[in-house]
Amino acid sequence: MPPSQPPPSPDHPVAVLSRVADDVADVIKGYEAMADRSDAETGPVIQRLLVLHQAHAADLFEQAEQMGGYSEGSGAVMGIVRQAVATARDWFDSADQPTLADICTGERRLIETYDAAILDARAQADLRAMMEDQRAAIRAQVAALES
Repeated sequence: MPPSQPPPSPDHPVAVLSRVADDVADVIKGYEAMADRSDAETGPVIQRLLVLHQAHAADLFEQAEQMGGYSEGSGAVMGIVRQAVATARDWFDSADQPTLADICTGERRLIETYDAAILDARAQADLRAMMEDQRAAIRAQVAALES
């Protein structure tokens, strides 16, 4: 049996991708849970952001897989799913019906995840560029919601 590999350092490209991908997966789970509680104002916003984050997650997980890594969010373990939903609910600070302010707060927290990951990926130009593009798309959505 081969010796086990130590986990990658926090600034290793796979670890950076995994952190962002896990947080995006958490947000997706949160939006899926929120969709049932949304109203005419928040429903279309949730659907638009859900599609955006699903596309981002696909790119992040594909990139991590190509680099030989994985993300905790890629597993189908129910404990991970329950934790993701709970985390996303905490992110959005909404126990009942989501509001646009809750959505913006959650998106800003996700932007912070991207900010940290982009700093950690400073030596990986392609990875950094992908995350900068995704962060810019999220920022544009938040700016539109706040205007």
